[in-house]
Amino acid sequence: MEYLMLVVKIAKVAIGLGFVIFIHELGHFLMAKWNGVKVEKFSIGFGPTLLGWTRGETEYVLAALPLGGFVKMLGEGPEDEESKTTDPRAYPNKSVGARMAIISAGVIMNVFLGLACFSFFYTQPREEVPAVIGAVGAGSPAYAAGLEPGDEIVAIDGRKEPSFSRLLQKVVLSGTGDVLHLEVKRPGQSQVMAMDIEPRRETDMDRPTIGVSGGRGLMVFDFQPPAGMESPPTYPKISDSERKSKIDYLVAAAPQGKDPKSLPSYEEYARMVAANPDAPITHVIERRRIGEPPDSGEKFEVVIPPCRFVDFGLRFTIQPVTCVKRDSPADRAGFRLGDRILKVDGRDDFDPMRLPQDCFRSAGKPMTFEVERAGPGGEPKTFTLTAAPTAAPPKTGPVFPNEPIDAPGLGLCYSVRTRVVAVAANSPAAKAGIKPGDLITGITIPASTAGPREDRTKAKAKSIDLDASTPGWFAVIASLQDLPKGPVELVVNRASKPLSITPEPDLAWSYPDRGLRFGPVVRKMPGLTFGPAMRAGFDETIDNISIVFATVRSLVERRVSPKNVGGPIMIAQFAYDAASSLTNLIVFLGMLSINLAVLNFLPIPPLDGGQMAFLIAEKIKGKPLSDSALIAGTYLGLIFVLCLMVFVTYQDVLRLVWGLF
Repeated sequence: MEYLMLVVKIAKVAIGLGFVIFIHELGHFLMAKWNGVKVEKFSIGFGPTLLGWTRGETEYVLAALPLGGFVKMLGEGPEDEESKTTDPRAYPNKSVGARMAIISAGVIMNVFLGLACFSFFYTQPREEVPAVIGAVGAGSPAYAAGLEPGDEIVAIDGRKEPSFSRLLQKVVLSGTGDVLHLEVKRPGQSQVMAMDIEPRRETDMDRPTIGVSGGRGLMVFDFQPPAGMESPPTYPKISDSERKSKIDYLVAAAPQGKDPKSLPSYEEYARMVAANPDAPITHVIERRRIGEPPDSGEKFEVVIPPCRFVDFGLRFTIQPVTCVKRDSPADRAGFRLGDRILKVDGRDDFDPMRLPQDCFRSAGKPMTFEVERAGPGGEPKTFTLTAAPTAAPPKTGPVFPNEPIDAPGLGLCYSVRTRVVAVAANSPAAKAGIKPGDLITGITIPASTAGPREDRTKAKAKSIDLDASTPGWFAVIASLQDLPKGPVELVVNRASKPLSITPEPDLAWSYPDRGLRFGPVVRKMPGLTFGPAMRAGFDETIDNISIVFATVRSLVERRVSPKNVGGPIMIAQFAYDAASSLTNLIVFLGMLSINLAVLNFLPIPPLDGGQMAFLIAEKIKGKPLSDSALIAGTYLGLIFVLCLMVFVTYQDVLRLVWGLF
């Protein structure tokens, strides 16, 4: 049965791709007939003929290689020299306007096909991931602008109700200096806020970003006890036979001993867990069939105990503030970029890794911060600032690998340098002999413990270099929480022999995560009637055309890495994945049709756009271009197209090879 489904999906992909090519060539064919041109051959594919017949004056062919197609018109080949001057039905003997219409008809048909596919999609009930913010990377453009987890972007540059994928498209394909004008709805606030954010390409990324990840809902797809959880409960997982038909949802939760209450969002759940760091939490889970309404399935309770960070017992050097969130407590208190916190509430022995938790515990209460700031002449000066943190829960991990440490309650971030300031007594680091003044320069997580618990056969050792230019210690600590408890190797003072240390739970450092893995926020959208679906399909068509041009611009400006470019292999992979659903396949074919239309109309011979460029030159000149000019232009264009095909195929192969390691 599995092999049959494989064959069916491949057949659907082949038919779909062939249909897109057929529609393109049909445009050329019909417009040629309309203008009285004799069409000698209509072929879908190249190479040996699989199926062919002749009707009237035209031979129709289905060829072996479905990588394109062509319409052979009288007068196009070298064998038709006589026809070019004597036969009025030859293509070269038609007016420039008629030939322009014939050349552009394929592209126009592809645009109409894209419009039809997108309009059909909007007539169907569907699920959409809204532009709800799940996490904001510390120091990112979104962070500086003031975006927070739970915020929903309700408009981008005036376009209402965008999906999260639409937000990512606008960010990735933004040009240098482009600013996104966002309208943001924050839970608990009636007014929509306006935010302007300029996407930025980070040095370790291959595309621009604003530093956000998608929102999480209350759909539970897994339970993985963190390393610092003692005596984790047994979660009754869905059996393999029911995995495709049932799903779990968190419907209520509360500290043990209290009545569980329904939760409106994941953010409310996270705040409740963070506010009860020492209490077991009772979770009410409903297991129901996919697509069925709430209260239609069976419910069960899971009590999950508190959790602690596993740590080495090291305190490091805090670095200057790298970003202050707009209109945050830190901003209102007068924090500036470059400030270095010396004391918190009069204590100089505060741990910068635990400052976010300290702020959360003091939410709503004034805290004093003694900071060092460079004066006008460069001499450091000391200031005392007072801020009352909000009840924003501490983060459990970074959005980006080298992300600085975020104190959400304050609204500022900083990094730590892994120079040891103090070592806790009887801690794993103390037992290993690490001392104040030592520098942690690297860490290696062995293959035996790296990776998800249930897939250790693919586990690989992970080595991270640590220096002043890569503030990655937060990512190191976060990764330890998701791994089975076991030894890791720390490189101290760049020694050739690392130290093997097993991090231990720190009873004074609460980990605000109980191990449930939640799926994305999903919104059910009803199918539209014909008129609204056509309007939505038209907007989608225009967006997809813009996306192609924006992609080319981003590649030229080097804002997007060529690693993101794909060729035939990537197209086949996407098509195969989409073939599992007829609606998804139709949407993919619509996108492919638009891409074919735009790329094929670029002014590059021998593409349709190149032929159009020749015709425009002929119209301006008043006579056809010389054969030598046509041949030279065609050869140059053909070389460019072949080089481009080699390049994108190389990227495909490289992506496949890297996927094996």
